[in-house]
Amino acid sequence: MVDTNIKFANLPGMYPSKQDGNLVPEATSAAPRVVVIGTAAKGQSTPFLVATTSGTKNEFGTDGTLYRGMMEALKGGAAEILLVRVGATPALLTGIGDDTGVGGYSIETVFKDNTAGDSYAVWFEAATDRLVISRVADSLVVFDNNLSAPIDRFEVLVSGFLPDLLGTDIGTESVPIVMSSVDPSPFPGTAFTAGTDGVDLSRMEMYEQMYVTYKDMLNYSFDVINPMDVYNDDLNTVDQGHLVGAKTPKATLSEYPTSGVVSATEVDSLGMVFVEEYQGVHYFWWRFATSGVTADIFPGATEGSESADATTKMDGTTLAEDDFHEVNFSYQLGRFLYEYSTNIVDATGNIGVLPPQSGTLTGKARWVGKAPVTETSVVTGETLIITNGYGLLGNKFMGGMSTYRSGLVGGGFIATDGEFMDSGDEVVDSNEIPVDLGKYFNIVADWPLLRNNFNQAGYIASFAASYGGFYSTLNTTSAPTNKKVSNAYIVYNINVKDIDKLAGAGYVALRTKPQGVVIADAPTAALATSDWTRLSTVRVVKDIIDGMRSKAEAYLGELLPASKKAAFENSLESVLTAGKKAGLLKDYREFSLIQTPDMEIQGKAVVLLTLVTAPELRQIELVISLSKSG
Repeated sequence: MVDTNIKFANLPGMYPSKQDGNLVPEATSAAPRVVVIGTAAKGQSTPFLVATTSGTKNEFGTDGTLYRGMMEALKGGAAEILLVRVGATPALLTGIGDDTGVGGYSIETVFKDNTAGDSYAVWFEAATDRLVISRVADSLVVFDNNLSAPIDRFEVLVSGFLPDLLGTDIGTESVPIVMSSVDPSPFPGTAFTAGTDGVDLSRMEMYEQMYVTYKDMLNYSFDVINPMDVYNDDLNTVDQGHLVGAKTPKATLSEYPTSGVVSATEVDSLGMVFVEEYQGVHYFWWRFATSGVTADIFPGATEGSESADATTKMDGTTLAEDDFHEVNFSYQLGRFLYEYSTNIVDATGNIGVLPPQSGTLTGKARWVGKAPVTETSVVTGETLIITNGYGLLGNKFMGGMSTYRSGLVGGGFIATDGEFMDSGDEVVDSNEIPVDLGKYFNIVADWPLLRNNFNQAGYIASFAASYGGFYSTLNTTSAPTNKKVSNAYIVYNINVKDIDKLAGAGYVALRTKPQGVVIADAPTAALATSDWTRLSTVRVVKDIIDGMRSKAEAYLGELLPASKKAAFENSLESVLTAGKKAGLLKDYREFSLIQTPDMEIQGKAVVLLTLVTAPELRQIELVISLSKSG
């Protein structure tokens, strides 16, 4: 079915649709912005535009993945970086003024950290319904509900109300009580929850953080996005072709596994998820098994609904088995970029894979893995998988599996009419070809030794963030293919034939050549049958889309009589002629601006366009003959 769910229904704008089956293209902007999403032990939890590396280090510190990811993108070549800290939680104090603990005021810090509750002090007077919150550091009042002179510096979020004037006072005006010191013993009904820095998140917690963050990122403009510490082949309760197969999460009931632990009693892997948006907040239920109706991890009843539990949603309805969905970090990234690129700015993303379990020949061979065995039907002519592979080459989305998409070779990250891979029917474009989310992102295989200002001595990490920084400022007429990278040294050397296989499967890998370490190839994660398998194609069309969106801004909200419509069409075509002159396009055709009478009434228009891009040179065949004489 054709997807209409992701496009904004009412907001004015230009909404490009990338069709498959025709070889149509995309690229980088003149001022590319690279987003790095990661964890940090301190710092703001709203997007942070990097001005200086020293200032960023002071803000976030070096713990977690955020600062490191910034340095990797910067060393790769990124010119402008936006950092997004995830995982941290605020301090929360509830039940102020209600000794039963049911109502009263709640205080939540905007600052998210494990020290947030130590940063503010509270004075509450029940008889006058007065609530004052001040900073511990300098005693500055940041909130005061005094009706005659209210104060709100937006450092804390206060909600709730006083059911009566019979609650217990907290502190005095001259001696307020630090938030973290308010407890039910002297102050009945209150409950304090400390904030956390979120540096050590389980796989399921990280998925939740990325889910919410991607929703928030629809409000920001960027060109490249690099989520840190999430991988295409993270352990999963569903067999997605990982070397070890399916790994069911293990943890204490209603608790997340410890980050990175895989043992007999605890396994940090991804389960099946149900997400409910309730009163503006997203809540998550996780089921460890691949079937069933009971969640192993679920929201508490105090988090917004009296009825929420292992079998009940926030809205009071009962969970069903098909409410839970299979998840994957690459699919999550692709689904977000599909929506973002359609509605906001055409963008690409980068994600890594887990490293080899060892650097031995066997360890590296098992990491590369084996492609599925296929067979072509003499009746239908279809080539289908009959025996699954494993490792990177046997990954469900990159190589395919017999149980995925009817065993089609290559698998693919295909959009459905919901936000999960198993949400419903596959979405098709106007050419009746499934929408391939892989066109929006790249999967980077290598874990080289990196040297930058995070650690000059060097450390081993995924090359994904470095790759995003690298191509963000690369001239659009130049592909990353065969380009030398600096300050990266290959650790897990593999046979060049295996590098060739990885490139064929859609992975970005590094290789050593006489000039140094280079990017072996620059495929996207799209299916081999897609028109969008080359990052160079994607980047070219991005330039065209960005240019057309910029031109369209001047006409949105304006009346469009014939004369203005012609000017609009000429304005759009100027982007194409400029692209052709710059060498981005060989040609373009079928360009036209269409607006039927019905579309005119609805305030809509359609631009039809076919681009002819200049493909990158990837192979040169040298044929040499010898002669007996001159």
